[in-house]
Amino acid sequence: MTADERAPLRVGLIGCGGIAGNHLAGYRLVEEAHLVACCDVVAGKASEFAARAGITDAYTDYEDLLARDDVDMVDICAIDEVHAEIAIAALQAGKHALIEKPFAMSVAEGEAIIAAARESGCKAMCAQSLRWQPKWRAIKRLVDDGRIGQPVYVRYTEPSAPFWRPEQIDAYRDRAPEWLLIHNGMHSFDLMTWMLGSPPIRVHARSHPGQEWLPVHEYVSCVTRFASGAVAHTEENRIMPPGYGLGNEILVVGTTGTIDKTDRLTSSGDISDENGYHLLAPGSTYTLTDPDMPFACEIREFARAVLNDTAVPIPLEESLQVLKGLLAAAESLRTGEAVSIDA
Repeated sequence: MTADERAPLRVGLIGCGGIAGNHLAGYRLVEEAHLVACCDVVAGKASEFAARAGITDAYTDYEDLLARDDVDMVDICAIDEVHAEIAIAALQAGKHALIEKPFAMSVAEGEAIIAAARESGCKAMCAQSLRWQPKWRAIKRLVDDGRIGQPVYVRYTEPSAPFWRPEQIDAYRDRAPEWLLIHNGMHSFDLMTWMLGSPPIRVHARSHPGQEWLPVHEYVSCVTRFASGAVAHTEENRIMPPGYGLGNEILVVGTTGTIDKTDRLTSSGDISDENGYHLLAPGSTYTLTDPDMPFACEIREFARAVLNDTAVPIPLEESLQVLKGLLAAAESLRTGEAVSIDA
């Protein structure tokens, strides 16, 4: 029996702020899974999300949600620091777990999630929505097809104005300077690892503090060497002036060609190889109502892996290697030295 022939997974979403809205948009486009309950420590957030989702059951304690027999899977969108705690509890309760990035905050937490998944027989995956964006998939195909030879250098940046305001200080007061690196860097480090098909092995990072009231450094630059020998320069950049829109830029240099892609200002992109210049395939942008928008795709593919008992698209072991790279970058910020990454 295929996933299309089975009853959809019944999902409890935990953490109803921020990114949860994008996940909700995804569930509206997915037949393989549907929301039956939600949870947030702030009762008003939980009830408001439940109303938007068209569900009746909203909790403030995730243990109450996990106790339900009619929840097959949890979608963890809570704050970063509790991802591992909730994921382990969910797996031990027999629930499959889709975990927003970063899926853990330490190697020990990541290993504990992997162990809990193995022992429970349930599936778990770190949600990495960038892997399903059309532009990145188009570039990944070009790299895998050998269009530019062996990649040797990648530069990736995602500049924007700050996402935070002084009145939000309570949410950031206890954050370490490297919080932006861990929170957003899970995207860029994962994108580089996936694009290059190789884990990070050494990283050197530098940062800039940004606004005086904010303890989090708003700009981080990382130079990372991968096992393949390629080098990537990635930027976590939230230091641009007010009103500066979010966009992406990537340059992939190979032994026989280059890929140069930006959607920040021009929505243009080119591949240059021995045959000249070519415009990249369309798909620089998407809306949350597109049937194959990234959040719908990651939920759909994870649900299909559960329903068909097949491997998840992004193994936790791969996400753990990405996390190790991020933690090494955080150590590099603190020490000022390049840091090697354990396999």
